[in-house]
Amino acid sequence: MDSSRSLCCILLLVLLGISIQYQCFASEIDADQTALLLVNASEASARKMPDTLFGIFFEEINHAGAGGLWAELVCNRGFESGGSFTPPRIEPWSIIGNNSSVIVSTDLSSCFDRNKVALQVEVLCDNGGANICPDGGVGVYNPGFWGMNIEYGKNYKLVFYVRSDEPINLSVALTSSNGLNKLATKTVVADNVSNWTKVSVLLEAEGTDSNSRLELRSTTKGVIWFDQVSLMPLDTYNGDGFRKDLFGMLKDLKPAFIRFPGGCFVEGEWLKNAFWWNKTIGPWEKRPGHFGDVWGYWTDDGLGHFEFLQLAEDLGALPIWVFNSGISHKEQVDTSDILPFVQDILDGLEFARGAPNSTWGSVRATMGHLEPFDLRYVAIGNEDCNYSKYR
Repeated sequence: MDSSRSLCCILLLVLLGISIQYQCFASEIDADQTALLLVNASEASARKMPDTLFGIFFEEINHAGAGGLWAELVCNRGFESGGSFTPPRIEPWSIIGNNSSVIVSTDLSSCFDRNKVALQVEVLCDNGGANICPDGGVGVYNPGFWGMNIEYGKNYKLVFYVRSDEPINLSVALTSSNGLNKLATKTVVADNVSNWTKVSVLLEAEGTDSNSRLELRSTTKGVIWFDQVSLMPLDTYNGDGFRKDLFGMLKDLKPAFIRFPGGCFVEGEWLKNAFWWNKTIGPWEKRPGHFGDVWGYWTDDGLGHFEFLQLAEDLGALPIWVFNSGISHKEQVDTSDILPFVQDILDGLEFARGAPNSTWGSVRATMGHLEPFDLRYVAIGNEDCNYSKYR
């Protein structure tokens, strides 16, 4: 028994000695060891970097499009904010006047089938009599996205739809945030607007204010309906609707491609609030817009499928269209029901690439782009690999 214990102790001591010796040897090697790295930088060994290595990814998040790159200055231009799944809201539109002079509400009398909400302004005061309107009149104003940036000498195109059973005499103006300083103003007079009428006004700024607002006022008693109120600067890039300053920053990046219209924005928390390309094309007034429930705000989709393709072309970048693959953050369409989604994707490809006499290519041509866009790449969904229905 004693001899066995002695043998075990001897073996442990031997192993300990070997370990210590090895560690010392390893430390000595680490301290003295040198390494030689050979790099063959000859032209013969070079491998060309792909032209498409670097690009940009655009997502409608934090108002990067609506209120950002897209030059529309009016926020909630169609009074549809909230969509069909929540009561319509007029914010950030606000009332000019008090309850004794004006009543503002919404109804479903719009002439546009896909966005039925219209703004009703009932002017209770008048330019004479017992209830005289305050100076300048009453109505509504819109501050845009955190204030409109109006610049001296620039021209802004105001477009709106109006209806009234009586002749109208409106004052349209760009003013300071408190309405006291006028930067541009025009009068709109019409005797017969009993049917919805499109009005276009060009406003030239006589001052600069980065926190401006748009006002629509009247001093004549009666009821006036407004819808689809848009204000855009005339000097967008190439007339395509993109802010020149922000477009220039993107151009300076020299992207080989641009991935659009987003990631989570494409999916939505629920499919009903996803980005559907065919609801974002055609005349801007007829686009229904949608509530981006992932990032929590309404977009009128003035920056739509066509505009994203145009943006890529203007940048000299290849477009990469991210389409919905039947998946939202909370839903998965069974593969047995996926065919309508596939057809929707094929239609979107035809819109971009189809001949001008094809079904969807003709829609693109009508929008002003006769030749097909150079769409070569698509992205199937957005980070969907962990979903069981994704294949």
